[in-house]
Amino acid sequence: MLYWMELRRSPLRWWFPLLIAADLGTLFGRSRWWIGQWVQTSVQVQIPAFYFAPLLAAAAAWAAGRTVRHHLDAQLAISARPRWQVDLTQLSATLTYGLVAYGVGAVVAVVASYPKAGAGFLWPSYLLLGSALLISFASVGHLVGLWVKSQFTGPLIAGLGTMVLIAWAGPPSALGLYVINGAPFQKVAVPALLARCLVAVLLVAAAGLVRRHSLLSTSRIWAGAASRVMAVSICALLCAALVGLVATSPVQVPRAAPNRPVCTDGAPTLCLWPEDKVYLPKAQTMAEHMRQLPSGMFTVPTAFYERGLRGDAAHMYEDFYILEGSMWDSSETMAGGIMSASRPTSPGCGFPPSSRMTPEFIHSSGELNMWLAMRIFGGGQPAGMHGGPPGVDLDAIAHVLTEPEGTQAQWAQQRVEAVHYAYCG
Repeated sequence: MLYWMELRRSPLRWWFPLLIAADLGTLFGRSRWWIGQWVQTSVQVQIPAFYFAPLLAAAAAWAAGRTVRHHLDAQLAISARPRWQVDLTQLSATLTYGLVAYGVGAVVAVVASYPKAGAGFLWPSYLLLGSALLISFASVGHLVGLWVKSQFTGPLIAGLGTMVLIAWAGPPSALGLYVINGAPFQKVAVPALLARCLVAVLLVAAAGLVRRHSLLSTSRIWAGAASRVMAVSICALLCAALVGLVATSPVQVPRAAPNRPVCTDGAPTLCLWPEDKVYLPKAQTMAEHMRQLPSGMFTVPTAFYERGLRGDAAHMYEDFYILEGSMWDSSETMAGGIMSASRPTSPGCGFPPSSRMTPEFIHSSGELNMWLAMRIFGGGQPAGMHGGPPGVDLDAIAHVLTEPEGTQAQWAQQRVEAVHYAYCG
């Protein structure tokens, strides 16, 4: 009965549609490239938690301060119902609105991803990470509300304070309360997740016990002393858990490579994590583009691997990475692999001495690398991607791609000769 009463009294009953709108807006308003990839979908479901966690903290502070503002502490202290039940019921009502909105976002994300995704499902570890964040911040807001009597100051402190903490405690900080990317070669470390869940549980316990030690308490001396010991113990455990939270960072750690990655047909072969199967058609097209490079001008490696598939740090940054759903970054990495494999190996050739590291060599090498990347990708640099070799005009190179094959081969041959001269003289 008390729980349902708190649900009706909570200010979040009016803000609940806004919570859902914020969740869905974050999911689909920022980007949609995650649709069809379960790991990235799981991370995207978790991201809205740190957007509306400050609102949850402010609402918890308002609810916790209500009895203080109405001078009901003395009455509740002599009530038949333990005071911690009252506090935790208030907190539970606030968390219900936040976690239900969080769950609605998860369901909608599943519906969006399921038709395109391969095997697998949402990763519980990322969902728990977001839930721990919501529970922790709501508990902090509740504690603020217990000590700040003002109807507006408590929620303001809780809301703004958690906003600052979120801005500071995300990656790559030591606290690592949330993640923003879900590459398939990474997973949430179990110790890191347990530490964050433990902090959330201890904060909930603190939210339920701190009121029992107010100066207005009329509990018996021994009961009050026992409660104080319990509160001190929880605070000590919370401090230890916070230390553990820092000690268990980073939150994401390397994941073991699968026994059977998904790969394209023919040579060169492009191999992906099974979770990235949705990108296999694009990878197949890129492999075909590499087969169409000018004959005899380049040496194309027989296979390319997505980062983490080879399972060792030596190849970590040699292998390609799918950045925010785009294979552009992958095409740049593959172009670099082709450039490396195409270096002349004749006697007398070696790494260019400083006398031959001329601006012409650097510029030619950069242009050739970007031309290869665009050929592999099948077009110019996407609008959402930025950067490139210094001094290289990407628009001019994209224009070269519109020229006939013979003209492109002649353009590329001029740059190849400039690069070879630097290596061989």
